[in-house]
Amino acid sequence: MSELGNILLLAACLLSLIYLFLPLSSYRFITIAVFFCVSASMAILIYCHITNDFSLENVYYHSHTTKPLIYKICGVWGNKEGSMLLWTLVLTFYLFLMGTFIDNSSELKRVSLITQSLICFCFLLFTLLESNPFVKMTSIETDGLGFNPILQDIGLAIHPPILYLGYLGFSVPFSLSIAGLIVDTKGNLWARIIRPWVLVSWSLLTFGISFGSWWAYRELGWGGFWFWDPVENVSLMPWLIAVALIHLLLVVQNFNVLRNFATLLALTTFTLSVAGTFLVRSGILASVHTFTDDPRYGLYILALLSVIVISSLVIFVVCARKKHISLLSLQYLTLKSREKENIKPGGQVDQIPGSRRFFSRFTMMLINNLLFITAFFIVFVGTLYPVMLEYLTGELISVGAPYYNSLFNPIVLVVLVLIMVGQYCRWQGNSLSSILREYKFTFCSAAAILPFIFHMKLMIVLSITISIALLVFILEAYSKRIRLFKMALGESILLAKRVSGSYYAMMLAHAGVAILVLGITCSVGWQEKKENYLKIGDSITVNKFEVTLRNIELIREKNFQAVRGTMDIRNLLSNRVLGEVTPEYRFYLVEGQRNAESSIYHNLFFDIYVIIGKINKNKNKIATKVYYKPGMSTIWLGSFLIAFGSFFAAVSSYKRAKVI
Repeated sequence: MSELGNILLLAACLLSLIYLFLPLSSYRFITIAVFFCVSASMAILIYCHITNDFSLENVYYHSHTTKPLIYKICGVWGNKEGSMLLWTLVLTFYLFLMGTFIDNSSELKRVSLITQSLICFCFLLFTLLESNPFVKMTSIETDGLGFNPILQDIGLAIHPPILYLGYLGFSVPFSLSIAGLIVDTKGNLWARIIRPWVLVSWSLLTFGISFGSWWAYRELGWGGFWFWDPVENVSLMPWLIAVALIHLLLVVQNFNVLRNFATLLALTTFTLSVAGTFLVRSGILASVHTFTDDPRYGLYILALLSVIVISSLVIFVVCARKKHISLLSLQYLTLKSREKENIKPGGQVDQIPGSRRFFSRFTMMLINNLLFITAFFIVFVGTLYPVMLEYLTGELISVGAPYYNSLFNPIVLVVLVLIMVGQYCRWQGNSLSSILREYKFTFCSAAAILPFIFHMKLMIVLSITISIALLVFILEAYSKRIRLFKMALGESILLAKRVSGSYYAMMLAHAGVAILVLGITCSVGWQEKKENYLKIGDSITVNKFEVTLRNIELIREKNFQAVRGTMDIRNLLSNRVLGEVTPEYRFYLVEGQRNAESSIYHNLFFDIYVIIGKINKNKNKIATKVYYKPGMSTIWLGSFLIAFGSFFAAVSSYKRAKVI
């Protein structure tokens, strides 16, 4: 079976090269063939894991006979070789989608498919030569060495595939941008074509990051959802640039300006995705998320990254310069013709509405882009500066949450204000007084909550105030749009049906941002933590809740043994038992590792998060930590709304672009 897997990978690698020599009409068949070969190769590797084929190094080093079936399947991509095969599978999947959904008659499609296929070829070749999951063992083995206990979680089945779909979705805008430069596609047409792809990729990346935070929250046992870990930052950087790109594409689409800037952002977003896989697999970053510390492995990806960056920049500079010279020539000829016709040169043809007024949607979007790019550089410097300093001087430093919070959080608050003001500015521009007058209810409602939170820190006060103001602003603006309470309810419903899908998508995404920030602020501002050694009948009180240890038992599963504590959660105000939690302290037999499994009582407004540790045999007590985490459900809800709103916008944008 392993030989067949290698043959299929080799076939996909060769097929991805022949686009250069075939007519456009045959591209659809080739894209299907490439995707089928890589899919079949992945299916073979999954089959080898399920059947415990320990003749493969990949199975021997990352599995064992007692591992549950679900982790045998998703454990395929829980290692560097399997994850790279998943990477190539997702790349070829997008190649297949491009062949299916991009207009067959366009030259843009031909060049973009060639670009995408060359990217696929590079990663397929790397998988075959340096990250081959079908390498045979030199000895005969009857069992494997096991699997990382932290990865034995349902999060492994969800997080990496969705994250890769987000990362590699940006390969499509990258390929379309390269093709657009070469073919010289009009800026507004190009923006309408790539915007759905950017939105879908950003939506999936948002889902992937959110699932990763949820997984870390449940599994790592420290009660947090974001640690500013270097690998977490690696996923955040393309996300930030993609936000700037999404908003800038609206400007390009509507006014056919700033096309080169948008192209550069599209190229940068995919480059950052590839840079992320280099950093995760090279051993440069110290993190629980990294796969390997083999410098040679990272060197190949660095070489590939260099090829992508240099080639794309060369194409960008050459084509952008050529276009610039053409535009100068066109302007010169236009001036000459005007002189002949005695037309004054003051007449502006394509002037951007509102470009001379500060409070216009155009201006707000440009400031928004600058802020997101600034946030990107903050994360970029904080992530790579320690690495560069260690390489150049040998000095070891750590950049932690205080650095990011002091620089990143103010930018987030300014972005919220811009969303609140900018999304309802007209392209033609508004005056500040008209905005304040039209939405005075929003600002009054936000100011009304200040007396209740005056005792909190300034940043928390501002975060809560601005988040609530944004939510009220969105609802107020929508009610004005459908003239709610100003006409009969039936007529308002008819107006609501006529509102565009893109507007509803914007509402969902921006409301999600406000809810997310509100949840994070509540969680950070009001969380509590208590820890102690408990025996049966003892309690820990946190906030207004009492957690009582009711029972301790030893459980045995196929692949681990565990101490499980059963605890009741009581609300002290109502003296009512809300539920129970069952945290475990596990010992994985094959791996010889211990791992604490948290148990969480979920509520709409708060979580009670409990973990246990070793038993103190002398005192017959067990180590226990209890966290009170308000607003956690709000964080997941906000993340979902952002991602769903972006996906909804992609569908709406694709329907409009389909007529091109």
